[in-house]
Amino acid sequence: MPRDQVAPKSSVPIESTVDTTSGLVYDVVSNANLRPVPWFWPDRFPSGKLSMVAGNPGLGKSQLTALMTAMATTGGTWPVDGTTSPKGRVIILSAEDDLEDTIAPRLLAAGADPTMVVSIRGVHTGPARRRALNLKSDGQRLASLINSFGDVVLVIIDPISAYLGDTESHNNAEVRSLLAPLSDLAAKHGVAIVAVSHFNKSRGGDAVNRVSGSLGFIAAARAGYAVVQDGQDENRRFFLPIKNNVGRAMQGLAFSIEGVTLPGGIESSRVIFEPDPVAITAEQALSRDPDGDDDRSATEEAVLFLRSVLADGPVPATGVFRQAKMAGHSERTVRRATKLLGIRPQKTGMKGCWAWALPAKVANPPEHGHPV
Repeated sequence: MPRDQVAPKSSVPIESTVDTTSGLVYDVVSNANLRPVPWFWPDRFPSGKLSMVAGNPGLGKSQLTALMTAMATTGGTWPVDGTTSPKGRVIILSAEDDLEDTIAPRLLAAGADPTMVVSIRGVHTGPARRRALNLKSDGQRLASLINSFGDVVLVIIDPISAYLGDTESHNNAEVRSLLAPLSDLAAKHGVAIVAVSHFNKSRGGDAVNRVSGSLGFIAAARAGYAVVQDGQDENRRFFLPIKNNVGRAMQGLAFSIEGVTLPGGIESSRVIFEPDPVAITAEQALSRDPDGDDDRSATEEAVLFLRSVLADGPVPATGVFRQAKMAGHSERTVRRATKLLGIRPQKTGMKGCWAWALPAKVANPPEHGHPV
């Protein structure tokens, strides 16, 4: 099978055996039905598996996923590589951008077919009420939607930290427990799942250690990419592999963000890739990252952290600071971020603790259980 095509979604399952003594279920390897790895973006992003894209805020991660959506909904040809994307529907979970003024314009600027894109707004909980989707408890809902459409080839989760529910993002066991069913969902339905994440504040070492949260995130992903600013050109970004367990070793790519004016005078942006791959590695690019120690970048990351932690409602201030410390955010930076978000402490009852909550204008009411 050519590498720019995908294998059929369905295949005959292996006949598993249940050992009556131990209760263990096992497969005899000789019964396995050998098949090639199916690809969404050949040798970069596999179908039927979980992949990740990570980087600092504002470098174009969401524009990259808009490009992926355009390729999927049109069966387009991937830049630089010249391979072809499978054509089908895309499901987007986005907690940080507005559909009408940001997501939809970016998709149109990238050339996506908007009739083939579904944006999850939340989980229906009653008349005119919704709550945010939680991957821990709502995975079957997502699976049911994929199954009902029948033609989904890509699911984007941006950022994955916003959909963890009460899963502790720095607890390796909890993260693996959350992601295992997500990986199973991808395999069962043959869809590529691309999760977007941010970088932490650590410096040096392997690029995999820069992905925010537990190492369980990048460990569960079969492929991972870093988006890094070119230290010598503020308008240039690198799209660099940090792991690939199922494909050939591929060089990274370079791109810039181009402004686009849509009909009606709506301003948006899109990714423009350079015609040739780049030889630089993720570790080399991160060592010259101009935003690595930048105070403004630290505050931006703390803002994203608070939006994620407080997405489902008030959280005791002590709990916020504890999670912030584990995530590598200083108390000073977190307090600066609360001012930017307009967060004010709230007392939970006469003898209760002080808690923090996102203001209504920041919390995105339709996704967090308020009337729509």
